[in-house]
Amino acid sequence: MKILVDADVLVALAKEDDNNHPKAVKIAKSLEKETLFITPLAIPEAATVLSYRISQKIAGQFLNEARQRKLVELSLTPQTCLLTDEIFLKQKQRGISWIDCLNIAMVQVYHLDGIFSFDKFYSKFSLKHFGR
Repeated sequence: MKILVDADVLVALAKEDDNNHPKAVKIAKSLEKETLFITPLAIPEAATVLSYRISQKIAGQFLNEARQRKLVELSLTPQTCLLTDEIFLKQKQRGISWIDCLNIAMVQVYHLDGIFSFDKFYSKFSLKHFGR
């Protein structure tokens, strides 16, 4: 299977006191043999969250380690950006993340099998959702 990994999973894996840490570790272990993908924004987004929640030092360590992981980084193309805008503009509720819409677009454009995330947003879409 080909699975997109969301930044919230990267944070949960790196932050041992994160509520989702045990679940993230368990699911990640079960997906070890699958091909895991990320967007170009996932690692920087996770590093930013870690900088805010823990420290800049930990965020820097995460950044260096995350770049060494076997995660396939998908290309951000004009096509994915346009599709992301379309998905974002169709949402009616407040507080929608353009990055979450980007993840949906990436799954669609790259024909991925699902997403590994703890975000409820993805449940609205017909894709396999690991983490919920």
